[in-house]
Amino acid sequence: MTDPFIGMDAGFENARRQLQEIRAKAQNNKLRADALADDVDAISEEVRSARGAVIVRAGVGGRVRLITFGPEAERLSLDALGRLTTQTIAEAQHAAMARLADRGAELFGPESDIALSLRRDADRGYPRSGTSFS
Repeated sequence: MTDPFIGMDAGFENARRQLQEIRAKAQNNKLRADALADDVDAISEEVRSARGAVIVRAGVGGRVRLITFGPEAERLSLDALGRLTTQTIAEAQHAAMARLADRGAELFGPESDIALSLRRDADRGYPRSGTSFS
């Protein structure tokens, strides 16, 4: 008579090993996700208009943290200053989101779903100046 339990121990050991690998990967993903979440608050980019009339610091998610006007701003009309400010804000917002996408690629790989999604968000949600905001 053959023992029906022969090989079961090996099967359980294999399943246990696979679960440990899955658990280790999940813990690693959590650490990377936590690091990326910290970066959301920490990342900001500063952009200066060509002649320095406007300097903008923006964070992830489009948060404008600082707008500074240089001496050149006084020489511009209100309309021109408004357009330049809007363009510089857009550039800073895009730069911050692009930096987050780069960080996502560093942490998860350049072709990972999260890195690609962050890049799309940067390009679509925060287009560079001179592009459509539709």
